[in-house]
Parts: sequence; C-alpha cells; structure tokens
Amino acid sequence: MAAPTSGVKPIGQDGPLTLWQVIVVALCVMGNISDGLDTTSIAYAAPALLREWSIAPEAFGIVLSAGAFGMLVGAIFVAPQADKVGRRTVILAAMTVSSLGMFGLTFSQNIVQLMIFRFIVGSCVGALLPSLSIMVVEFSNEKRGNLFLALVHIGFAIGAILGAAIGAAVIDEYGWRAIFLSAAILGSVTTIACYIALPESVNFLIARQPPNALARINKLRQRFGQTPLTELPPRPQAKVRTFSTVAAILSPELRRATLLLWVASFMRFFISYFLSGWKPQVLVMAGFADRSAIAVGMATSAAASVGVLCMGLFAAKIGAARATAIMFGGCAAALLGFAFTEASIPLVMLAAACMFTIEAAFTGIIITSTRFYSVENRSTGLGFTVGIGRIGAIVGPYVAGALMGMGWDRSTYFPVYATAAIIGAIAIFASMYRQPPKAREAQPVSAH
Repeated sequence: MAAPTSGVKPIGQDGPLTLWQVIVVALCVMGNISDGLDTTSIAYAAPALLREWSIAPEAFGIVLSAGAFGMLVGAIFVAPQADKVGRRTVILAAMTVSSLGMFGLTFSQNIVQLMIFRFIVGSCVGALLPSLSIMVVEFSNEKRGNLFLALVHIGFAIGAILGAAIGAAVIDEYGWRAIFLSAAILGSVTTIACYIALPESVNFLIARQPPNALARINKLRQRFGQTPLTELPPRPQAKVRTFSTVAAILSPELRRATLLLWVASFMRFFISYFLSGWKPQVLVMAGFADRSAIAVGMATSAAASVGVLCMGLFAAKIGAARATAIMFGGCAAALLGFAFTEASIPLVMLAAACMFTIEAAFTGIIITSTRFYSVENRSTGLGFTVGIGRIGAIVGPYVAGALMGMGWDRSTYFPVYATAAIIGAIAIFASMYRQPPKAREAQPVSAH
C-alpha cells in the first residue's frame, strides 16, 4: 500500500487493526454481497417470470444484456467520478439508486420496465466495485490489505449464493417478485448502514481538499488512533490525462499480447454471463423444478468462489497464462458435457465445473494482465482488458436467447460457448508466448 504523495501517513498503514477499520471493511464486503445478490437475482427469477409473462427467450436475453450494458456504462462513466466527488459519495449514491432499482424490478409490469431497471441496477454495480476496492485498501493495514480485498471480491459470489438461497426459499410460495424484494430490502439496510458509518477516503480529502477537509481528516485520524494535523499538506498537483498510456499498450512490442488478452477477456465474459443469466432456466428446461434449479445456483456460486481462490495457487506453480488456458479448456469440456448429459446429478456437477473453471479463468486473466504491463501502463492495460471483456457480457446472454428463440436446444447452443472457451484458451496462451520470462511468471493477486 503506497503512501500518498502528500507525505501524510495513511490510515491503517501499519499497526494493529482498530474496530473502525474492521467496520469499514465489513461495510464494503456487505456492499459487494448486495451487488452480487442484485446482479444474479434476475437469473433465479427467470424460470417463473418467463412462464408467467410468456416471454420469448430472445426477448429475455435483451433484459439480461441490459444489466451487463449498465455495468459497462457504470464502470466507464460513473466510477471515475469518485476522483472528483469522493469515494463515499459515489458508493452511497450507487447503493441508494441500486436499491431503488431493485424495488422497481419488484413492481415491474412489463418487459420494458424490466430492461430499464436492469440497466439502472447494472450501472450502479459497475460503479461500485472500484470505490469499494479502493476504500478497503486505504483503510486496511499492510499485513491484511490483500486478504480484505479478496474478501470484497468474494463477497459478490456470496451474494450470488445468498440469492440462490432466498430464491429457493420464496419462489414456490411467494413468486419471483419476492426475490427482487428481498434483494431490495438487503440493499436498503446496507445503504443505511453505510450512510451511518462509512467515512470518506482520507486520501481523497487530502487530494481534493473540499470545504472543511482539515476538520474531517482530523476527525477520522482521531477515530483511528492517529494524531490530528495542524494544517493541510500542499495539494497534490493534478495529473494531466493523455492518450499516451493507451498508445503504449498498443505499441508494436505490446500490441499482439494486448489484443489477445482482450479476446480472452471477451470470451470469459461471453461465457460467464451466459451461464449466470441462463443457467436456472436451462436447468428447468432440462426437467428441474424451479426451486431445485435455483438451489443448484448455491452450489455453482460456491464452486466459482473456490475457483477464484484456487487459480492464485495454480498460477504461482505453472504460470498464470498456462493455468488460465487449462481452465478455459476445462470449461469447454464441461460445457460440452452439459450439452449432451441428461441425468440430474451429472448435470449439477458439470454446471459447478463450468462456473469453477470460467471464474478461475477470469482471475488468471487479471493476474496475467496485472503482471504483464509495467507500473506506468498497468491501470490502463487492466482497465481495457476488463472493459473490452464486458462487451462479451452484453453479447453472451443475448446470443443464447436468440439461439433458443430459433429453436436450438441445449445440445446445439452449448457447443457455441464451448467453442468460445477454446478460443479463449488459445488467446491467453498465445498472448504470453515468447514474452519475457517476467511477463509469464505471474504471482497470485486478488481480483473479481
């Protein structure tokens, strides 16, 4: 955790954790759990919703893609505003609007309203993750910062597990609206807790120096056991933003690897958001009851969490690019197996294998990108890798809905996604082929 250029000692840089640091980290984890629940609730509501409203698969694919498009918009246009108005401000605004959006989904009366509220919720989810991650880093100590950051990212999967548990408990008796209502209530409670206890980033207050900045900083420093400041440090000089870093990651020596990383990221999002959005409905079409299909979501979300953790260890042993290619290959095999399997238990195991491998692959892409680019280009390189990938999150669910609408069954459209996994495996392996050893020897990092 680098010290700020102001020379002021960061809160929590060293020393034991205080109660307030634990509270801040816990609130950020709760925020991402709520995000996970908000994002995946539509998938658990899908079987009953499609049946009740007689929605065509291709139309519902657009609803799923609206949420993914919102995430892209939130990440690109909303999240950067935290540097101008503050981390706390963006977090509270996004959580408030997301909760209202979930209430909107609860009382939606047609598919257009579903699309609008899915886009709103998605944009809030896309805006939240960067600020939540930065807050955790700034309020953790050096020893536990990476662990707490990992907890924030795993919180999204916990939210998906919670969504499956809620869905299985309420779908039969109360219907699909109860899933959205539960997510809205949890999001509202988390938002209120953050309004009460979540502080503003000290680094932001020092960098931007808004009105009453010194008093706000000293209040926080006293809360965290540090001596007050007598005056504000010199305001850091604002950096001039240029396109030089974008040009750098597309320079002749980096262009091939950069473009191949984008391909791998696109394929991961293409597959992952298809699985996340359509898996319960696909299981219902395979003969599962609504409640059983939703319950499978708990197992597959847990498998995804384990995959994220395992990739860190796997990458350290054989290299991130090679490990990621293996996971893509495993995902292709699991998708093909799912396409041609009829028995219930093997279907559940294959669904878990799909989520384990594709989420492990994403962690591998993050590790590879983070270690490949230099410090000067790392944020841009990683940002574009994830940003380009999110286009796949928009396309993946829509393609599945379109293929189902054309009358394709599981044995014909699942191989399409298996092919995408094979392309991802080739791309990630080729991206690091003949690269300098340092670029290929990735160490584990935490990322969602």
